[in-house]
Formats: sequence, structure tokens, C-alpha cells
Amino acid sequence: MNKSIGALEFRSISKGIEVSNEVVKKASVEIIYFKTICPGKFLVVVTGDEGEVNVAIDYGEDIADGTLVDSFKVHAVSTPIIQAFKNKYESKTIHDAIGIMETSKVCAGIRALDRALKAGDVKLIKLQLAFGIGGKLVYMITGTLSSIEYGFEEAKLALNQTERTNISIIPSPSEEMTKFLV
Repeated sequence: MNKSIGALEFRSISKGIEVSNEVVKKASVEIIYFKTICPGKFLVVVTGDEGEVNVAIDYGEDIADGTLVDSFKVHAVSTPIIQAFKNKYESKTIHDAIGIMETSKVCAGIRALDRALKAGDVKLIKLQLAFGIGGKLVYMITGTLSSIEYGFEEAKLALNQTERTNISIIPSPSEEMTKFLV
């Protein structure tokens, strides 16, 4: 079975906590992110085998009572995403360029990130989720300029126009700036 992740993003903190409790009772999944996020929302991210993640997220969607902002299921997820939720990164070394994608919703951003990592020869160097940034998701990848461009073209396919806030690509980033990024 493939390692999968799924998430539920709520506009109600109390309902998010309640549904999270029910989800982990319903399916054999592990919580890897469980927090209140800005602006007054709640996010739970779970991981496990594909079937269990499907059961958990489907059940959470069914019992959310109109409080769900977004959700996702990503199967055969890119391992660096799971590690980033645990604040572990394969490497924080900057290569030829840096790509930064900012999305309006966390769930949408994770879907886009998975596509970017699978499409291009890029490395995830930073994942910032919602807290203190208005409920957005920002991720940074590094690699060659062409790899980042291709990865972002694929990532855009996972987003609608309102979910994509901004994309920046910085070729040959300065050492002065990069020391503050990672």
C-alpha cells in the first residue's frame, strides 16, 4: 500500500477538533498536523495507507456540518511533504534558483506542492502553513531554473485562479538573502 496524506481545513476551531477526534477513531491514521491556523481556522493532516486515509477524509467531510473550507487526499505522496510537517528537510542547501508559491488555502497548496515535487527535479526547503500569514500556505523549492519552472507549471494545474496567490522564481539568489530564508 502507498503512503498517503489527507487534510481537513475548517472554518470552526471547535468543530475541527471534534471532527479530528472522530476521524482517528474511524480509520487507522496518524495525525501529523493538528493546529489552529489563521484566520480562526483549524487544520488536521493525517497520514497512513491509502484506504485508511480515504476512509478518514471521506468521513470527516461527511460530518463537518458546513464548516469545511477545503480538504484533500494525496496518494503516493512525496516523502518530503510528510517530513516537512515534522519540520525535517532532506537538505536546506540552495541550488541554482529558488521558487516560492503562495496559495490562499492550505489544502490547495499541499496538492500543488505534491505535483511540483513529482514533476521536477526540485527539493523542498521550506513549508509555512497558515499561522501568522492569514491562512495561506507558502512553500519554497530549489533546483535548476528550468526544473522549478516546470514544477510550477504542473503545480498550477492543481489550483484554480483564486487559490493561486503568487508565484516567484528567483534565479541565482544572493547569499545575503538566502541565509534568512532557511
